[in-house]
Amino acid sequence: MAKIKNLKELMIPITDYPHMPYWATLEEAVVLLNFSYETAHDTILVFDESYGLIGVLDQKEMLRDIHPGFSKLSTKKVSDEWEKLISTHNLDQLKKPIKDFITPFNIIVDIEDHVLTAAHLMLKHNIDLLPVKESENVAGAVKMRDIFHEIAAFILRF
Repeated sequence: MAKIKNLKELMIPITDYPHMPYWATLEEAVVLLNFSYETAHDTILVFDESYGLIGVLDQKEMLRDIHPGFSKLSTKKVSDEWEKLISTHNLDQLKKPIKDFITPFNIIVDIEDHVLTAAHLMLKHNIDLLPVKESENVAGAVKMRDIFHEIAAFILRF
């Protein structure tokens, strides 16, 4: 019988996952995530000076942060507001450090944990990404899409 892979086999190594220090600017984060478009990454892991994970920053949050009132606009005004924002170069938010925008993150799985443990935590906390630690250091991240794919492949083998 085939065996489900463990997290060590499924995780994306930290060297291949977008990450940056908390003092980087929102603009630098936008550049990094845009650069990561081809790899389908939509989240940045944010670390402190001792390389401890302190939070995450995702695409949706970045768009909210670039224009804080964006989600409150009426649908008819969205286009005009963004055009005005860009044309006046009133992008002060982009110069702020990402520490002002991150979502704190304290759910981390161990590299030896089972895939189903990660799936359970993702469902329980309604998240699509989990950092993976080895010893006390973040070694990478695992995405729900990869967990789902592994579980689906296992189910479909029968």
